[in-house]
Amino acid sequence: MMQLRWMLSLLLLAASVGAEEAPPLFPGSPMKLWETEEIADGLYGFRYSFYRNIFIVTDAGVIATDPLNTEAAAILRAEIRKRTDLPVRYVAYSHSHWDHVSGGQIFKDEGALFVAQERCAENLRETPNPEVIAPDITFRDRADIALGGQRLSMHYFGPSHDNCIVVMRVEPSNLLFLVDVSNPPDGWTMFYNPAVSEDRVWNMLRFFDGVMGLIEVERIETVIGGHMSVGMDAQTGRPEIMPATTGPVAVVAQRQAFWQTMIDGVRAELAAGTPPAEVPDTLVAQGFLADRVVGYQPQQMRILLTRITSYALTGE
Repeated sequence: MMQLRWMLSLLLLAASVGAEEAPPLFPGSPMKLWETEEIADGLYGFRYSFYRNIFIVTDAGVIATDPLNTEAAAILRAEIRKRTDLPVRYVAYSHSHWDHVSGGQIFKDEGALFVAQERCAENLRETPNPEVIAPDITFRDRADIALGGQRLSMHYFGPSHDNCIVVMRVEPSNLLFLVDVSNPPDGWTMFYNPAVSEDRVWNMLRFFDGVMGLIEVERIETVIGGHMSVGMDAQTGRPEIMPATTGPVAVVAQRQAFWQTMIDGVRAELAAGTPPAEVPDTLVAQGFLADRVVGYQPQQMRILLTRITSYALTGE
């Protein structure tokens, strides 16, 4: 199965920002390089390549989220212009990874304020990128951006995929926007890049406890994913790219179960006396989660299990 990072290399076909119709995602693909769809009243999903963000159009201006990159942001701005002449007032960052938050200058130029969790601001000061606009407004646990009868609330539950990643709730539609932590249609998808230590496994379960608490309190039923995802074709039983923007909130519990099962599996193997260096190979040889994880790949699973074993040995 092709991986998202590898797929992105296909995007070196140049996109014409001013074009009325997007070019194909890659040669021969029925999918377009970008698309915009209305999800709820005033709430839009914008997809560029395999990345997705949201924006909210109100009678007082626009709330946008992750600009992605310079090319995507220019297209996003053109898509917003098709729906309103009002400026983007706020840009909300989901986290600090450059592949999601680059390209915001076009919105800064029209006066937008950038909002992010306070650790994101620290990250961007430590590793500056000229393509990433520094946040104007930071917060610790929660921020609410209210504009024209709509509200985007940003919730921080501790480190997970990044040390500053947040989930975003849109009101009054009561939808939850998730980036990189869980994605519809299935929370049991293979971890896309286990070699990079960007996920804080030691706090992952606490993070998901916080998200699940928000879902329960606010009675959220639907999530918006930050990417196209991998799902299972009902007819062939094989993994395939799923372009759906929204999905059931159950994907959050599924992703938490994925991490809990991974951690429990490692701990059980260590408790059984398996030498730590042999735990990953032993579990992979046993077919651990091979029949449950969509897009399962033994080598990726081995790397991820090695990381989790290291955490288990340090008590984290």
